[in-house]
Amino acid sequence: MEKRAEVVIHGRVQKAGFRDLIDEAAFNLNLNGYVKNDRDGTVRVTCEGRDESIREFLEEINIQQYPIRVEKIDVEYLEPTHEFKTFEIIREEDMTAATFERMDMAARYMREMNTNLSQKIDGLGERLENKMDENTVKITGEIHALRDDFRSLFDQRLSRVENDLAEIKAKIAALN
Repeated sequence: MEKRAEVVIHGRVQKAGFRDLIDEAAFNLNLNGYVKNDRDGTVRVTCEGRDESIREFLEEINIQQYPIRVEKIDVEYLEPTHEFKTFEIIREEDMTAATFERMDMAARYMREMNTNLSQKIDGLGERLENKMDENTVKITGEIHALRDDFRSLFDQRLSRVENDLAEIKAKIAALN
């Protein structure tokens, strides 16, 4: 069943890239409408879509992660008007403030990327260290095997030389 939700979100919700997250959640849940900052520090959302999608949307945007802290969400459900074809972000007229908000969001994404990259590098380092340990054990084993093979071959040849030398000495002694 389709519904329209008029939503007012309270808390630390402006100048934190929150509208972008709301836009992404609405896109993923196939909701139409808009999101905008209000002068009183709240964020206002009007959205239309399936009842289940709106419920999931409200759960997803109830964020308590830096730099966003949603303290309260007021929702009023109405009949849908189907006036929206997409979901959009209505930005302030003040382009400087909008630019700074976009920069804040970019900084957030960069922090996430840095954290993810650090975790991947740590994991790669551990795997590389394990692989090096494995290879060290293999190489050490091969060196020991080669040394044993060389020792065996050397001992055989040395025995042969000693036997040949003994025969030569015996033949020389027989000639005298």
